[in-house]
Amino acid sequence: MSAPVSPIYPQEQRLRVDLELTNACNFKCPICPQAFTGDRVTEAGAPYNRRTGMMSPEVFERSVEECERVAGWVELGFFGEQTLHRRYFDYLDRLGRRESFALELNTNLSLVTRETLAKWIEVRLDLARLSVDAVTPEVFNRARPGQVRDLDGNIVDEADRMDAINEKIDYWLGLADHCPTRLVFVKSSHNTGERLPFVERWRPRLGPEDVVLLKQMLSYGGKMADPAVRAHACNIWNERYLMIDWRGDLSPCNLDTNMDLAIGNVMRDSLHGAYRGAIANHLRSRTGCGKDLTPCRTCVDANNWSENEFYKNAAHHPEEALNQPPADAEVGHESPTMTPATAAQPL
Repeated sequence: MSAPVSPIYPQEQRLRVDLELTNACNFKCPICPQAFTGDRVTEAGAPYNRRTGMMSPEVFERSVEECERVAGWVELGFFGEQTLHRRYFDYLDRLGRRESFALELNTNLSLVTRETLAKWIEVRLDLARLSVDAVTPEVFNRARPGQVRDLDGNIVDEADRMDAINEKIDYWLGLADHCPTRLVFVKSSHNTGERLPFVERWRPRLGPEDVVLLKQMLSYGGKMADPAVRAHACNIWNERYLMIDWRGDLSPCNLDTNMDLAIGNVMRDSLHGAYRGAIANHLRSRTGCGKDLTPCRTCVDANNWSENEFYKNAAHHPEEALNQPPADAEVGHESPTMTPATAAQPL
């Protein structure tokens, strides 16, 4: 018996879907639950012990077919480094035939090559999020540890990791037909002092639609703790999020990296049936920071975008000449500082 099919949503009702090709990652960043895989207890208490794997062609094709009916945006990411998937180029080729949703991706750039960047352009990628978090080798090696390859696919030494990443960004931004790009720097206690150099390094190289994003650190649903974390009310239902993990399991929370709030599986449920069904409707009244659910009971920040900073190239946006980043505040490694958030801004 075939799985049910979602009705076709009008544009104003479409969901923002994260498609997880894999939850494996070659980095073990100290601001990410990937540093606490296995039996290690996360800093803030919520578990991260989900089994690691790769999305099968069957789950991928079914997910894309459903996304074509209900999604306005699809992001390759959620949790894990997508470029680790052995079928990455095959899946990108399939997404290049999409008709009804915009496509974005989020990568740490470590395994990206010239061939990868050419494929992004070929499949008409709509937005690239490149997570970097540093600009100098010492800070990068501390904040983003893991294997890095250069543009030709060769593994580089630890001393050359940052140079290899920076070369990839320079190359990508230098391509006339690169898609709108966000260079992401997550502000945390692990990269203090890098914020201004990061903006100064990359802002002059940005194209008209590119942005440097200094992003607020999040606790990943109450898993990570850092002085940079700030309190914020849950907004997952307002944002119309839906996560599809590598097994096809579905969650309405983009910070539910352990899939504790699962509302169905794409191989047996339509995305519409899961998102509008009995389990999801029950969760709507029970979820939220501090509620008696995992991970809500330890989550304090949800999607706090209130302190995100955006910088564009003044050569394309003259008003940007007055938009200067403030000096870095010194941040230690104490417990999180919880202060009420101001109005949120989209990522």
